[in-house]
Amino acid sequence: MRLSNTAAKLIFTGIALVLFAISYILYRQIQSLLIAQDQLNETNLVQLKLQQTVSALNDAESAQRGFLLTKDSVFLSPYRDAYKKAKSLTSEIREMIKSTDQQKDLAALQGFIDLRFKSFNEAIEQYNNPESKAETRQMYLLMSKSVMDSINFYAHNINLREAQMVLESEKAKKKYSFLTPLFAVLLMIIAIGILVFSYGKIIEHLNRLKKVFSQLKKLNNELKQKNYKLELYNKELDSFTYIASHDLKEPIRKILTYSNQIEMDGNEKLSPTNKGHLNRIKHSAQRMQNLLNDLLLYSHMSMSEKSFEEVDLNKIVDDVIHNLHDEIIETHTQINTEKLPVIKGMPFQIKQLFENLISNSIKYKQDHVPPAITIGGCVVQEKEVGELVYSQSDLYYKLFIKDNGLGFEQIYAEKIFRLFQRLHSKTDKPGTGIGLTICKKIVDNHNGFIKAISEVNKGTTFEIYLPLN
Repeated sequence: MRLSNTAAKLIFTGIALVLFAISYILYRQIQSLLIAQDQLNETNLVQLKLQQTVSALNDAESAQRGFLLTKDSVFLSPYRDAYKKAKSLTSEIREMIKSTDQQKDLAALQGFIDLRFKSFNEAIEQYNNPESKAETRQMYLLMSKSVMDSINFYAHNINLREAQMVLESEKAKKKYSFLTPLFAVLLMIIAIGILVFSYGKIIEHLNRLKKVFSQLKKLNNELKQKNYKLELYNKELDSFTYIASHDLKEPIRKILTYSNQIEMDGNEKLSPTNKGHLNRIKHSAQRMQNLLNDLLLYSHMSMSEKSFEEVDLNKIVDDVIHNLHDEIIETHTQINTEKLPVIKGMPFQIKQLFENLISNSIKYKQDHVPPAITIGGCVVQEKEVGELVYSQSDLYYKLFIKDNGLGFEQIYAEKIFRLFQRLHSKTDKPGTGIGLTICKKIVDNHNGFIKAISEVNKGTTFEIYLPLN
């Protein structure tokens, strides 16, 4: 099953979003697991330090009792270090706990620790004072016991809260310890699925490419065969051109020569009917000769090498007007020429182009109306050229040749450029029907475009577009 580009993009986007979501959840799970583990470690450390604090106080109390019973100052050694140790431990605990209730209980605990050590000192002073009464000493001992009970109470409260936090941390750790591997396995399964799917699609794509390459190879072989046949066909055309330019022209020249000889020698002996037949022979032979000449010219335009050079269109038009001088004088033709550019082209072909178009305008003039021809040009954008099959430049030279001749219906605008296509009968306007075909071939050779805009009895405008580059 082949997926369209849109479907493939949607599937890829959906899978990418799923992978991103699972990866994000997995990241949060691992982060929560680490936080739960940190909380558990911190809670255990708080409990340990709290236990050490109470142990230090118990050691101090034992040292006090030993001293009070024996009067030996050796028992006071643990007592002297216990206060500093208890203060240090409670300060460390304060840095670790964050609960407000825990902070309050710790503050009370620190207050009672200070009070306990103060009572320790007062009890020792009373026992060292010989004037102190037994009741006073007993009161201080009871006070010390009460303070110690308060210390144990607050220490117990802190321990209970920490134990509750331990339970919660253990529960969270257990939860995240279960979910984290689950999401990791899910992520791995989806990733493996994507790899398998991608591998399958790549193999499928490679197989399609192999088929395409196989088809291209087959088409290439067919193209080579067709090119070979085309080369043979071109050789046959070249042979035909040679025949048209030599073998066919020779019999026609003889027909014309002997027809003229018969006409000269037997003009008085020929009947009017035979004279008519002879004129038709001469006319047909002359037309055949013109047709062969035009075919030879068209073939030359098709096979000539493209050697471009700078061509001054003003000089080209002047040369064409000089060559058509007799026809221009005979038909009273007026030619108005604007300033034309210098282009890159093949001079012989460009000259043939203008000569065919100008002579075409003179030939297809209106009766009793002298031909008026206007030739001009300018640079235009590609979009102004009109509908094109392809384009090779952003800018074009637009050349136009406008006349006031017979014109034709616009529906025949493309037909007139086809080989042997004529819109007028052979008797009305002589010609072979190749002139405009040669014009189109010349414009094609220059990578340009030609089109005709016409209206019956209002003239025709030929527009030629040649690429600026």
